[in-house]
Amino acid sequence: MPQVANIYHKIKGPHDPLRDPAGDPSALREIVETFLKTCRDPALLEYGCQAVRLRPGDCSLEVRSGNLWIEAWGETRSVSRRILAIERRAPGLLDCTVHRFGGKPGKLTFLDLERPQTARKAHSGVRQSFAEQFRCMLFRQFPGWDIASLSCGLDLRRSFSSLFPRAHLAKGGGQIAALACPSLQEEPAMLTFALLWLGHLQQRSRAGAPVSLSLFLPDAAGNLTAHRLRWLTGLPLTTRIFRYNAHGSAGEVDPSDLGNLRTQLRAASPYAKLLKASSPLPSPVPPRDSSERSLEALVRSHPDLIEPSLARAPVHGQVLTFAAGDRDLIDLLAVSVSGRLAILELKTSEDIHLPIQALDYWMRIRWHAQRGELDHLFPGVPLAPALPKLLLVAPAMSFHSSNAAILRHFSPEIEVERVGINSDWQHSLKVVARLKGADAPISHGSFE
Repeated sequence: MPQVANIYHKIKGPHDPLRDPAGDPSALREIVETFLKTCRDPALLEYGCQAVRLRPGDCSLEVRSGNLWIEAWGETRSVSRRILAIERRAPGLLDCTVHRFGGKPGKLTFLDLERPQTARKAHSGVRQSFAEQFRCMLFRQFPGWDIASLSCGLDLRRSFSSLFPRAHLAKGGGQIAALACPSLQEEPAMLTFALLWLGHLQQRSRAGAPVSLSLFLPDAAGNLTAHRLRWLTGLPLTTRIFRYNAHGSAGEVDPSDLGNLRTQLRAASPYAKLLKASSPLPSPVPPRDSSERSLEALVRSHPDLIEPSLARAPVHGQVLTFAAGDRDLIDLLAVSVSGRLAILELKTSEDIHLPIQALDYWMRIRWHAQRGELDHLFPGVPLAPALPKLLLVAPAMSFHSSNAAILRHFSPEIEVERVGINSDWQHSLKVVARLKGADAPISHGSFE
């Protein structure tokens, strides 16, 4: 019986798995079986496909006609490949050269999903599979267009996520920035990365040629995205929304046909007017850490330190509940001495989604305010008809570098400011920088 070391012997010249003695099918079978016995949760993975778990009775390794064959049956697909050679072996990982149907060469990886590093590889396979599904949807929806690029790779420099595959389509002078959402749960994060991808292609566009946006979401998604788009400059007219089903069949939908977002006002205590802002009620959805709780308490006690026009009381926290799930922002609702509502979004660390999550809260507050449903929160203060002001509050050096790029898309109807506070705000809260919208700082004290 050949030793394992023989499978990895050095050869001169190019590696040819068809002629290499390492291609002995019985030896290959022994190596694969030995590897699988060491796995707690064995699976096989091919590029662009989801991993297939290898459960007892759902797979077989057989030597037929002098070749080793692997056959596996998963919940969503089956695999049948001829294994030619072992390319690489590492803890929890076994890469094989295979022949696919039609004699095409390929690569197949056996892995142990119990190991974190190989589980990440499996997740990467799922993302690649969805990216290929996205490619098929683009071909069907945009016949005649060239897919200039399509990627699901992580790009930290440009803040592109690996979760949402992105594509650049071109046809004549037309260009499309396309992005796909893999699940309903990921929709809240999608638009941030879509806007970053759109902005990137707009910057690369020759002579400032227009770039439109196309978004692909699961069947049950789209409402949140459609409502957000209404408050982004120009995008409601240039963005197309497609919904796809479990089989990868997509169809365009009219954003105006999508339903309303569901929010509720939290019940207000009849004794709220007797409470001082310095003694805030505990939030039903607590902030994530003590530093954010401390910042919330400080700002609620002294909102005029953030915006001099704000009345010290009352200041309300978590006025709305969200049907879409918990948020990781602290939302405070205050009022100016002239009766204009102000929304304060607080963060103590970088958050790429800060502008879009703040937009969610702003458009819901606006909706309830227009219906007079917030008047009772500010007894004795006639609320002005002006749209609420949006204040994004964080330590000056803790604004994410991409926040300004997102704010450039905000409608001019939304008055938004980034308020940078001092890093040692726990000792004495001070505003050290204030920028309107997407304005860039002009001093060296940049928080871009």
